[in-house]
Amino acid sequence: DGVVDKKDACPDTPGLKTLNGCPDSDSDGIADKDDACPNNAGLANLQGCPDSDGDGIADKDDTCPNEKGLASLAGCPDSDGDGV
Repeated sequence: DGVVDKKDACPDTPGLKTLNGCPDSDSDGIADKDDACPNNAGLANLQGCPDSDGDGIADKDDTCPNEKGLASLAGCPDSDGDGV
């Protein structure tokens, strides 16, 4: 991968120079070793996991990944505001 093993964060796996020699399987700019969802492109603030509905809760932790919701409700909406 062009990174000297001494400076390579992933010396046993071919990777990218920009990621200190580590691979990025989903091309989201987050090295697989630091990516909680290495096969799905995601956001840095969600450890590399996607957030389909943009509510700030990673899809893997979101009970309702296609509807904006509340963290207190595991990512599901509360349309009537009763907390349930």
